[in-house]
Amino acid sequence: MALPDPTPTRGPGDRRLTLNSVIRKHQIEATRTRWLWEDETELHTAETVLAFSDCARTNLPGARITWGFSWGALTDGSDRYATIRRTVRELCETYGDDVTFVPGGFFANRYATRDEVARDIAEAVDVLGEVFTRPVRSLLAGFLAAENIERAGTEAGVRTVQGNIWSQFDIDLQDGDGSIAYPYYPSRGNFLIPGRGADRVDVVTLDGWTVDLVAARTAGMSHGGETTYNSRLGVGPIETLHRMPPDRALRQMQATGEAHLDERNVERNGLGWVTVNYEIAEVSRGMAVDPAILGRFGDWLAWMASRWPDLACPTMAGLGEEHRARHADNESLRYILRQEGTGIDASTAGERVTWFMNADHRLGVVDGLEPAKVFDYTDYRRPVPEPQGPGERNWSFLGEINQKRTRPQDAPVPVAEFFDAHPDVAEALSARYAGASELADVLEQVR
Repeated sequence: MALPDPTPTRGPGDRRLTLNSVIRKHQIEATRTRWLWEDETELHTAETVLAFSDCARTNLPGARITWGFSWGALTDGSDRYATIRRTVRELCETYGDDVTFVPGGFFANRYATRDEVARDIAEAVDVLGEVFTRPVRSLLAGFLAAENIERAGTEAGVRTVQGNIWSQFDIDLQDGDGSIAYPYYPSRGNFLIPGRGADRVDVVTLDGWTVDLVAARTAGMSHGGETTYNSRLGVGPIETLHRMPPDRALRQMQATGEAHLDERNVERNGLGWVTVNYEIAEVSRGMAVDPAILGRFGDWLAWMASRWPDLACPTMAGLGEEHRARHADNESLRYILRQEGTGIDASTAGERVTWFMNADHRLGVVDGLEPAKVFDYTDYRRPVPEPQGPGERNWSFLGEINQKRTRPQDAPVPVAEFFDAHPDVAEALSARYAGASELADVLEQVR
């Protein structure tokens, strides 16, 4: 059977949603033989897979999903998982979905060497090819070392990797703050750094979860009075629909979507992009607590489809190919991302965050309640190697000032004071973002 065309099926605009899910046996399959946390077998059924699929297509016609299988779910011989694999194969043939592998439960390099991870990826890709009779074009990896991203490309033919989780720090089992939030090609020395020239890995690297830019400046699970704040607050159902009253959750998801898909962001970047991962186990858990939760996720999808009729939902691989067509390397990247606080949890009402992200550096500025301050400056021209062996939790690249404010040096600095100390950064921004009103807003604070 001919494979469906991987390009988006909805309108000609520049708004994209990528929708991914994970099918696994254990909550964290650190290696093929080491499992952490819960056995989730009973949470995985073909019926739940179909319910999630129907929710996506009903509310966002033309949506394509990227399905990630853990090693356990891919190789388990039970009727349960055989039926799930057959169901996903039929969805791929009907809708043009993709299948891929999830190495190490999102944290492969924490628990295995680079050679072990590369072997798992290569062998899983071979198994996927046999089971689903289609090429594997992407990986759903959480965090993935630069060497493994490159070897996935050269050894397994992968062209796009969800290889970082932007802003993640003190959440789950691995930290990885420091990267660009929109697509880029990583450095051979560090997966968080955009590569230049011969140092560039020819694999498009994507973020894993679109988060609220204001709330993301917290580290992990912080406390505000009696409320626990989550730095990954954004469009993810686990942080919203599973933990908040429905109206509040939907308002947060809509506001985060609006920050990326509104006309201003599309004009700034040539792309408005939102990405969300909703694991099948979490779909099952949510529906067990409230059967209406999946329907509310569908309400968010329907709202976006109605709000932006040109919104397309390609696979991760499809988005990666779009990025390749626009950017052969990182030199032309000049992302500007901006969001105002929603007033929900750590997304403080009245605050506004603006990010400048490119191959040289990322710079974050906050204003609104106080005069503008720089809260993050990460210089990508300064090479910083990744941890070399397994066992290391913190894979972050913390620059001179880091948004998570976990070090004394991370206290936000008034804009004028920062640029007085870094005139080269002001000059570089002026050259790269010439004419951008967002930069004018910031530089006005200097005058």
